[in-house]
Amino acid sequence: MNNCFSWKAHLEELVREGHCTKFIAKQAIQRIEDRDTAEEPPQKVKRIHTILADAKESGLTSKEKKRKIKHTTMISQVSTNIPLAEDDPVISFQKKDMIGLDMPHNDALVISIQIIKAMIDQIHADEGSAANILQLVVIQQMGLETKINKSARLLTGFNGATTVTVGTIDLNVYTPPVVSLLTFMVIDEVSPYNGIMGRPWIYKINAITSATHQKIRYPIPWGGVGQINNDQAMARKCSAKGLKKSKQAQFLPVSQADLKKQSKRQDQAEEICPEVFPEEGWKPEEDVELILLDLDQPNKKARIGSRLSPDEKVELTTFLQNNKDMFAWSPPDMPSIDPKIISHRLHVNPACTPVAQKRRNFTPERVAIIEAEIDKLLAVGFIEEVFYSEWLANVVLVAKQEKGKWRVCVDYTDLNKACPKDNFPLPRIDQLVDFTSSNQLLSFMDAYSGYNQILMHEDDKEKTSFIIERGTYCYKVPFGLKNTGATYQMLVNKIFKEQIGKTMEVYVDDMLVKAPKSADHLKNLAEAFSLLHQYRMKLNPSKCTFGVSSGRFLGYLVTQKGIEAHPRQIKAILEMK
Repeated sequence: MNNCFSWKAHLEELVREGHCTKFIAKQAIQRIEDRDTAEEPPQKVKRIHTILADAKESGLTSKEKKRKIKHTTMISQVSTNIPLAEDDPVISFQKKDMIGLDMPHNDALVISIQIIKAMIDQIHADEGSAANILQLVVIQQMGLETKINKSARLLTGFNGATTVTVGTIDLNVYTPPVVSLLTFMVIDEVSPYNGIMGRPWIYKINAITSATHQKIRYPIPWGGVGQINNDQAMARKCSAKGLKKSKQAQFLPVSQADLKKQSKRQDQAEEICPEVFPEEGWKPEEDVELILLDLDQPNKKARIGSRLSPDEKVELTTFLQNNKDMFAWSPPDMPSIDPKIISHRLHVNPACTPVAQKRRNFTPERVAIIEAEIDKLLAVGFIEEVFYSEWLANVVLVAKQEKGKWRVCVDYTDLNKACPKDNFPLPRIDQLVDFTSSNQLLSFMDAYSGYNQILMHEDDKEKTSFIIERGTYCYKVPFGLKNTGATYQMLVNKIFKEQIGKTMEVYVDDMLVKAPKSADHLKNLAEAFSLLHQYRMKLNPSKCTFGVSSGRFLGYLVTQKGIEAHPRQIKAILEMK
């Protein structure tokens, strides 16, 4: 009888059709109980070698494999034989729920699920994932690529490896009979899975998962319990693919071409989403939204956190629109700090003899670059013409990273040597970062062209004189001079003396408003804006973000949970062979 394959296949077909259910259940439960109470492990322990194997290694015929896959494909049903309270359904798993599983197993929960009108296979239901994720190729096959919101983010795995997302997309997910609108992170990576249904989905439907029983159960709002069965054969196939990939990654060295490709891809993500990855200053670590500050001028926008509640978004947007005059979009919008409050002094050592550098010669092409920059500085009022100056410096052209671009600087080496160092203390970065973490809401602010908002003292302006082909000029603002950081820190300490350490942290021109409770955030922000208005300091809207729960501050990633090393700061270590 044991060798009669036709009879065996016939019996299995009868079982699948529902015959002999009581007998099979009784026998299966007895076998499970006997195995659990046995003093020695069963002889089938050798099957451990096939835990991550493909379906071909399960010992089934081709026809039986098709029947098994069909039998274990997702089933969504309402259980009617369990007495449940209407408002408090009881969800549990029993040993009889393991009938039909290939035991022993160590399989993940891999399901098929309906998203919009498509049934997506090879989806990993993972309680360890903080995000719902879909592959870009899946979105493309669904014809929804144009619906993706382009906002590159960094997804970090348990080993610290980071992946740059393509964007996000909102899709309806059908878990019969419930339809849920969920946000998915879209990635373009090689993976054995088409996507991951993480905690946001599990919590949304109040599901209880059991990898042991290979089932997901969830309450139905009007009574009953829904169920999703795992596709065990598909789970093993995906695991085998993942194991094969990990072995290749372990034994094959990473080529320089691969590292350059990964770096180029991240750079492209930054170029696509300048709002999320600004070139300098703070880099937000969560999705942000652009809001209009002036309805008549669509180019004037600010960024706020997308995770705020609808009421919080309305309040914060209204507040920023009412204070739109606190932002500067160009140098003419910047009135500068009143010199009576502070100005930059040089305090040149009287024993030092003034140095007048001899004019350097430049090619006609570079002369044109220098004169174009001088015209810009004259137009915005940062420099003015000067005569009979004792101190005189030369301009220097420094190549930018962009090919063919130049930065015009002034060689103040002699002047800076003649000035003593200002020992005004700067804040300790480690303490500032510690004080910033563990707050529910944060607002990161940056002054517009910060140092240029402070004017030079009238007695010291001429000492900043420099010479070019068409004349001599001096700076009205402290550009490239010694001790400018100390002067700026002195200013912000004076402005925010009552807020620093309580509702704000400030390091030179990096300002942060914090709130341990989100309800206090707008009040703290209003206090900061009031002081900024009083001292005529303007903010740069492209480097400010308001109402977020995490962000980069002084090179660290500060969140409500604590402090982390920013992935961009340890990129070289993460990519090390």
